[in-house]
Amino acid sequence: MTAIIIFIGIIIGLNCIPLLTKKTFPKIENGVGRILIATTILLLVATVLDFSGYKLKSLFTYRAIGLSFMISTFLYFAIFKNTRNKIWKAVLLTVLIIISITNQMLYEKSGSYKITDELNMNISQEGFLACGEIIRITKTEFVIFDKEVFYDKNLCLIGINKVETVRIDKNGAEFLIYHNEERDSENPYQYEIENKNVW
Repeated sequence: MTAIIIFIGIIIGLNCIPLLTKKTFPKIENGVGRILIATTILLLVATVLDFSGYKLKSLFTYRAIGLSFMISTFLYFAIFKNTRNKIWKAVLLTVLIIISITNQMLYEKSGSYKITDELNMNISQEGFLACGEIIRITKTEFVIFDKEVFYDKNLCLIGINKVETVRIDKNGAEFLIYHNEERDSENPYQYEIENKNVW
């Protein structure tokens, strides 16, 4: 709750800066406005694709888009004069900032392991309530995206540091997953997947 109050206070404070200054900077406003539009579109496209199962290959690309969006939004709040138009944009941009921060906090890719030429196993930490790390099998699509073809959140393994492929065929796959043994003593953990039109 404290973090939300501080966040709202920062946004209100940034929006009060134009009240204290009498000068306007049309060229800077124009540049910030264009950057804000571009980063907002990029963020929305990346977020929609993310919810559709397409994640950008590099985690830092999404973070860079989110950070650029937040910086340009804060500059918008601090530079542009307060008008009715700015008020409704500020509400929309605040919601997008919250979505961006939440997405970046909830998804932290901790490893990627090659299974075949087409398939990879991605390990990620998601959220505070997850039992362990999440396993995704992905396939490269459109060069820069990983398309999720299999998802398992029911393994209570953490500290996964190595994955070996024992077998993969049309019927299924078997892996040995090495982890820190904190929540499961079986190490390596023998993990099997039945192929139900996954690959």
